[in-house]
Amino acid sequence: MDMQDLEDGLLQLEDEEPLAPLDDTSSNEEDAAEEYEWEPAVQENNSDIPSIELDDPMDNNDSNGADHESCQHAECQIFEQDRVTIVPYPDSRAGKPITHAKVQDANTTYGSSIGNAENPYSPFSSQMDWEIAQWAKLCGPSSTAFSDLLSIRGVSEHLDLSYKNSRELNVIIDKQLPGRPTFCRKQIIVAGEAFDIYYQDVLECIKALYSDPDFVDYLVFTPECHSTDDNEMVRLYSDMHTGKWWWNTQKKLDKQWPGATIVPVIILTDKTQVTMFRNKTAYPVYLTIGNIPKDIRHKPSWRAHILLAYLPTTHLKHITNKASHRRSVVNLYHACMARMLSPLEKAGFDGLAMCSGDGILRRCHPLFACFIGDYPEQVLATAVKTMECPKCDLPPDELESSTTPFEIRDLHAILDTLATIDVGDLEFVQACCNAGIK
Repeated sequence: MDMQDLEDGLLQLEDEEPLAPLDDTSSNEEDAAEEYEWEPAVQENNSDIPSIELDDPMDNNDSNGADHESCQHAECQIFEQDRVTIVPYPDSRAGKPITHAKVQDANTTYGSSIGNAENPYSPFSSQMDWEIAQWAKLCGPSSTAFSDLLSIRGVSEHLDLSYKNSRELNVIIDKQLPGRPTFCRKQIIVAGEAFDIYYQDVLECIKALYSDPDFVDYLVFTPECHSTDDNEMVRLYSDMHTGKWWWNTQKKLDKQWPGATIVPVIILTDKTQVTMFRNKTAYPVYLTIGNIPKDIRHKPSWRAHILLAYLPTTHLKHITNKASHRRSVVNLYHACMARMLSPLEKAGFDGLAMCSGDGILRRCHPLFACFIGDYPEQVLATAVKTMECPKCDLPPDELESSTTPFEIRDLHAILDTLATIDVGDLEFVQACCNAGIK
């Protein structure tokens, strides 16, 4: 057999189908198939149930009122298919607008705050002036490149721009455009040392989210009870307004303020390492409200969260005693959170008039409803000991057990314990020990 015959034979073997393995041998592919046999099979669509194709309204920020109404109609059909029973709040006055109030939408309010009704692009001089600024900030080059472009002789004059470089454009945006609240710096004194905290007014942040015209078609003002049966025995929890907290709180609030609108305040914290060297960290605190559906809150493109504050990240190295160091860290955290959230106490009880993006005025009660954080933040916020559950009284060595009985921590008992600090040191320490907190 010469070389040409050998090559022809190899080509013929490549064209033929590979031989199947013998029955008494297992291939690697079979082993892999057996390894993933636990995965459930894909369920086939039931032809008896008509399918509804629903475009996600959260994916399009430019949805108008008609699109929102069609989406709501399609969602109602889906609820009917899934046999979901929706029970509205019994008092129809809850979440109702304030009557005889002047209705002024967000665009009209924005125009009045600018102070130039004739120029809709104010504080920019023209539409081109505004569009160039929009391009420079959203999809343009760097600030240095933009300044170099405007420094070319005649460019700024021929385009009739109200700014000649990036710095002047930033001044217009920061000083002349109405926006979200500005940061302020305050000092917190703990253990004889002052620490700087940067934060915004919590009430102004809530108003900024509540009055945002992007959320006006999706805001929720009253609680609902969702269940999967007609007898309302199996509850369905899909969003904050379907939970028990909003329903029960609305009932308590209606006893004194009928027709009130609850604004659930959600606080998020997460200490973040900024650099990989010298251990530089930041401690941001974010805020959002439960009136915005979770499908919107979870999408960063909607900007439904506001950076509320930056907490101090000091290590308190001047405190050498370990017990004092731990107490000082906890005291600093709670002192900063108390300073930021203190305006919620009066506003949550008395309420305040707030205008949504469509100009409708309601008497709103901003209430601290939820805290979101990982385990170290939960331990810090609840003042429990490390390795203990922040929610229940299970011992640390039985946290993985699913049969051990437990009880949820009593918030009222913990608040009563903290109130004993004015009684005396020994009484306070003993009360904290009995309540299971630091």
